[in-house]
Amino acid sequence: MACESPVSGTLMIGDKPFRSLDNRSWDIARRLEDMDRDDVAVQVLSPMPELLSYWHATEDAVILCDAVNAQIAEMIARHPGRFRGLGAVPLQDPAAAKRYLRRIKLDYGLSGVELGSNINGTMLGDPSFDAFYAEAESLGLSVFVHALQPVAAKAANMPPAETAFVYFPIDVAMAAASIAMSGILHRFPRLRIAFSHGGGAIGSIIGRMDTGWHATDGYAGRMPEAPSQTIRKMYFDSNVLDPDYLCYLVRNVAPGRVFAGTDYPYPIMQQDPAKFISDLPLSVNEIQNLNWGAAERFLDEVIVRP
Repeated sequence: MACESPVSGTLMIGDKPFRSLDNRSWDIARRLEDMDRDDVAVQVLSPMPELLSYWHATEDAVILCDAVNAQIAEMIARHPGRFRGLGAVPLQDPAAAKRYLRRIKLDYGLSGVELGSNINGTMLGDPSFDAFYAEAESLGLSVFVHALQPVAAKAANMPPAETAFVYFPIDVAMAAASIAMSGILHRFPRLRIAFSHGGGAIGSIIGRMDTGWHATDGYAGRMPEAPSQTIRKMYFDSNVLDPDYLCYLVRNVAPGRVFAGTDYPYPIMQQDPAKFISDLPLSVNEIQNLNWGAAERFLDEVIVRP
């Protein structure tokens, strides 16, 4: 981190600038001020995806995870009624990540973990991660998947702006499809897993996935139920920036499992989230699920009541 002033800095990846930041990323008073302005009662803190650091050796990644998780835990400890947290694990080494999960829960007191949408190019449904998911299920930890270094964007050498706006939701959809089609939610039925950006493009390809399931005898027997049924067991955030598509997610893709998400504090974040949700042409129950009900089920705890 290159600090330019008490209220601004630049995150460096090696010797290259990655992202300009302001004090909303570390100043709790500033963050609480914005939460109160936006009518946000509780916020779930998570690492900036680039800090997941899957490209480092395991021992170096653990040091970074420790620093990130300690910072999130400290912010929660200062205002436990306003924050929950998701931590980082060194998933480039699945065995180490599995061991680290106990520290996420016992040492840092976090609600779960954030994962990248691929792990150095390996999709999240790869069987090498099964033991990790089994441990997360056993410990009752939530898993949130966020776009990170999209596979297609890297292959096509796309510029950063196009990567963020176009390829992030594509990679998240690939991650959700990988989880669904690998049978992870059948092997680990109590695993709570959510996807950023409303699952990206996943909602638009469910019909095609179901058609393929029927045409291939359940993808050669790998999926005991249609993909649309498995996807209904997943959770998604609301950060699609499109009210019509958000209503489709809420009503058709994963009823009761879409919770408010904003991408705070970055430029693409959802503005005025409370008003955005309240203005949707949804039922009272659907609005309540978006506001807090789905988040409580994903985190498996009561977090807020109006």
